[in-house]
Formats: sequence, structure tokens, C-alpha cells
Amino acid sequence: MLMDLRERIQGWVAYVIIGLISVPFVLWGVGEYFTGGKNKPVAEVDGIPISQQAFEQAVSQQRQAIIQKLGGSVSAELLQSLNLNQHVLDQMINERVLSVFVQRAGFRTPDSVVADLIRSEPEFKTNGVFDMKKYEAFVAGQNTTVPAFEARLKQDMVMQTLENAIRESTIVTAPEIDQLVRLRDQTRDVGVITLDRARVAHAVPMPTSSEIEAYYSAHKAEFVRPERVKLSYIELSPQSLAPSIQVTDAQIAAAYARYEQKQQADVRRTVRHILIAVPKDADAVAVEAAKNKLLAARADIVSGKISFADEAKAISDDPGSKDKGGDLGEVTKGQMVKPFEEAMDALKVGEISAPVRSQFGWHLIEVTKESHPPIKSLADMSGQLMADLREKQVEKIYYDEGEKLSDHSYEHPDSLIPSAEALGLKVQTTDWLTRDSGTGIAADEKVRKAAFSKEVLQQKLNSNLIELAANDSVVVRVHEHEPATPLSLAEVTGQITTTLTDQATAQALVAEATKIRQTLDAGTDPQHVATTEGATWRAPAQMKRNDPKAGIPTEALAAAFAVPPVASGKVATAVVQLNDGNEAVVVVTSIKDGDPSQISAEDKQQLSQQIQQADAQQALGALLQTLRAQAKITINQDAEKSAAP
Repeated sequence: MLMDLRERIQGWVAYVIIGLISVPFVLWGVGEYFTGGKNKPVAEVDGIPISQQAFEQAVSQQRQAIIQKLGGSVSAELLQSLNLNQHVLDQMINERVLSVFVQRAGFRTPDSVVADLIRSEPEFKTNGVFDMKKYEAFVAGQNTTVPAFEARLKQDMVMQTLENAIRESTIVTAPEIDQLVRLRDQTRDVGVITLDRARVAHAVPMPTSSEIEAYYSAHKAEFVRPERVKLSYIELSPQSLAPSIQVTDAQIAAAYARYEQKQQADVRRTVRHILIAVPKDADAVAVEAAKNKLLAARADIVSGKISFADEAKAISDDPGSKDKGGDLGEVTKGQMVKPFEEAMDALKVGEISAPVRSQFGWHLIEVTKESHPPIKSLADMSGQLMADLREKQVEKIYYDEGEKLSDHSYEHPDSLIPSAEALGLKVQTTDWLTRDSGTGIAADEKVRKAAFSKEVLQQKLNSNLIELAANDSVVVRVHEHEPATPLSLAEVTGQITTTLTDQATAQALVAEATKIRQTLDAGTDPQHVATTEGATWRAPAQMKRNDPKAGIPTEALAAAFAVPPVASGKVATAVVQLNDGNEAVVVVTSIKDGDPSQISAEDKQQLSQQIQQADAQQALGALLQTLRAQAKITINQDAEKSAAP
């Protein structure tokens, strides 16, 4: 809902400016400028600090967002390659620089405007009226305060003003739109010669021992096993607590009785209604007239003069059910507004209610069918009921057992054995883990962070209680420690062999592709060249830019639209490495520009907006570059590097 609220005052500038660091700014607020945290700031912009705490929060959030977007499976190497620390810091500096700029430029957001925005948000209303408790609960859910939240909104609205000023200063001409159409709608006839990597690799000789040794000597710094540890740990989980959980037949019988009662109380009704809408500002006369109209309709239905369905089709103001004779389908508890539901619950099948008033107007309600969900036998339900009872008991004792584990491991910091004996748990051992990766419990970043902390790694103490998931936590200590260790030539010979073979294969592929390209440029038929070189030829087909149905790899399509036009009768060519490891020679036989005269006025307007947005983004980039050059920016490199990537 926060994003819904902010989208009403944000555009592309907000994404560029706030980007990665919007949540940390809200969390730490203005107070962050003055306190700076206990640690040295990561950076300062014109005297305004970016604290270590806010920076690490932003890096962590961006890392989690990437992991979630990629389905929860992201290697440490990939995260390292993204250079998140630098990216996040740049974004935070950009925000501070622009914040100073808009303040000095005199951009302001009146309190009344912010108040109007908040009061107009439907999620903060009860029965159409602004509800302060709902608003405060939402703000609390964002881990911030009302003043900090409203300060954030003010800043966003100021940035919106800046966006409008930049965008409105750009002018898009007709020739610019025409040129974009020519490029956007351009088609090219594209063929592809593909060189199979496996065929070329088969002919590449294996590297010699001297070549392997030379590579090892030149890259020794790369062949280092990172610092790693094995952990001893005690885990408190539903599985470890299971032996202490006892479920009796009497408990299962009682749970089944509650299940039966719940199923019997779960009434499902098929309902239809007729609605006579009443505006919110209607006077008493209009309200009474609507009610009388519904009373007359009820009398006609009860007397048999007209059916409920026909009357609904004739007079109902509910567009969703009117054409279906007022049918709302099966209605469950909590689905309808309270006055409607109370009247519906009081009806028997076939009964028609008196007029019922709700926020939408007057309703006439009929229950046409009533049913209950099926009730399974005790034999069928016993397994599920036992699992539910066990889960509830685990939840009940987990907190107390967690407190015991935390206290025992703190009181006996040099060993996990006293804690294990006190709680009847087993001390387990992990496999090797590094700062960036691990398996089992070490797949959790919190565990790895604790493992390499000063207290656990250097002082050899037990960790604090680490929560892995609901009802699942661990205490760890170092079992074995191995510092970063250079790998011997014998340990990496296979790796080097693969690297050198891959390099030689890639060079051979590029050499063959380059030779083919030169032959094509000399006028030789592509099919003949492909056959001669043992490659495959895909005949030219007309393709559009970024066409997902082009039938060729996306990297080959991109290369085809990147080559410049050549003289008539010639072919344009490019060599491109494909993502599958093969090499390709792209052959463009003809190019046809898009026709600006064929697009609609609406399309032209959209293109104009795209060009305007691109120009505005470029202008913002130039503004940021200028402001950063003028600002006094100090970066603490050590602090910046300390955030886990």
C-alpha cells in the first residue's frame, strides 16, 4: 500500500533518485544526520553523514531484493560481481546531493498538501472517513514514526516538482519522432552461420604441463582457498522438540469435536439481491423513496406478480448481478458488508428479506441455497489433527526452551555440551563454510555472519541465539578454523586445464568466424561458406528489432541491428559469441526503415513522451554530475567495503 500511495506522487525521477535507499531513509530519518551512529560515517555530503548503519541496511535490502527476484538462488560470486556496495553508495550520495539542491532552490511542500494526500488514501479510511488509528498502525508497520513518514512524503513531492520542471523544459520535434519511428519499426533480413563449439574444442590440443605451470605462476593470487570454518551447533526446531511432545487420544477427540463444530457452523449460502442505490449525500426524502421502491418490488415478488430474477433485471442498480437476475453466487462469512450479512444470516432458504440499508443503498435479499462443507471421519482427520496439535504444542514450549538455550549458552560460553545436556539436545557439526557460502544452517547469512564475528571466531565464545525461521533457532561456536590458504598446483591443475582449453577454443572459434566473415565480405555465398567450414547456415528471414519470435538467439539479433548499412548488393556482417558458447556470424542482406506516415497520432504522442523522458533523464544525469562536482563528498573506503556484498 505504501507503493500505491507513493506512486501517486512519484515518477521516473523518484526511481532514479530514491531507488535503492528509500526504505533506509524512512527507517533512520532526519535523526540519522545528527547522530551518525557509533561508527565512522561511510560518507559525508556537504557535512551530511551517511551512517554505517543506514548504508548496511540499504545494501542488505538491495541484496535481498535481488535474491527474491531471482527466485532465491543467487551465488556469492554473482552478488560480488554486481558491486552492490558502490551502487548503493552512489544512490545514497545522489539523494543527499539532490536533497541539498532542492532545499537551496526553494522547493517546498506545504503541510496541508501532505495532509490532503494522506487523508485521501482509501486504506486509511473507515466507512469513508479518515481513520487516524489505521494511519498510525500503517506507519508503525513501516518501522518509522509519523513525523519521519510525513517528512519522506514531503521529500518525494518535492522531487516530483523537480521532475516536472526538468521534463517540461524538454521540447520534442517532429523530425525526432520520425527518426525514432524509422529505427523502432526497422526490419532487416538476417541470416546466421553458427560454428559449433564442441566441434572446434575437439580439435584443440590439451595444454602442456609447462603451459599449466606458467599459468599457475602468473595467477597464484587467484588460487587461494578462502578462510573457512566448521561449526558446532545446537538447533531448537520442531524436529528437535518432537520427542518431548505427547498427543493423547483424548486431545485428538476434543480437536475432532471442535472440527465438527466448525464445519457445521460454516454455512455457505447462494444469494441474490436487488439494489436500489442511494447517493451518500441523498436527503431523507430520497432515502425513503428508494426504500418504498424496494417495498413495492418485494410485494410484487411475494404475490407472484413477477419473479425475483425478472425484477432484479428490471430495477436493480448493481451492474455486476443485474443481468444475472441479482445472483451473487455462493457467499461466505465476511464477504459482504455487515448489514447485508446480518440480514442474510437471518433468512431461511426461499425467504425474502425486508429492505436492508447499507452504505450502497437499499437491498432486497433472498437465500436460494444453503450448504455446509463436508465433515470427514475421525479416521481421515486423525493424522492432520495430530500434526496440528503437535505444532501448537511446539509453539507453546518453543519460547521457553529458546530462553533456556540462550541463558545456558551464555552462562557456559566455552562449550555447547552443558546447554545440550540441559535441554536434551544434540550437538551437531556443519561442513566447511566461508563468509559467502555454506550448506545446511550455514546457508543462512545470519549464521555465517555470526561464525566470523569477533566473539565467535577470535574469542571462541558461543554465539547468541540465531533465529533461522519460525520456531527454529540455533546457537553456534567454531569447531575448526582454517585461514585463507594458497592452493597447490596439484589442487588446481584440472581447473587450469579447463581454463586454458576454454581460452584456446574461444580463440579458435573467433579465428574461424573472422575468416568466414572475410570470405562473406568478398562476396562468397553464405551457404557455400558454411558447408565448406563445417558450420550451419540459417537462411535470411525478415526480423524486427527485439522480436521475441525472431527464431535466432537474442545476442545474434542485437548484433544484426547494430551493424551499419552497406552498399547495395553487399551484405553486412558481424561476429558474435552466443550465450551457449557457440560462435556466430550474422549476415544482414537488406534493411528497410520504418514508415513514420503509417503510425497513429496516439503512437506519436507516446513516442514523444518517451523521447521527453529520455531527454529528461539525460538532463538529470548532467545535473547530478554537476552537483556532485560542486559538493564536498568524503568517502570512508574502509567503512564502505565493510558491508557484506
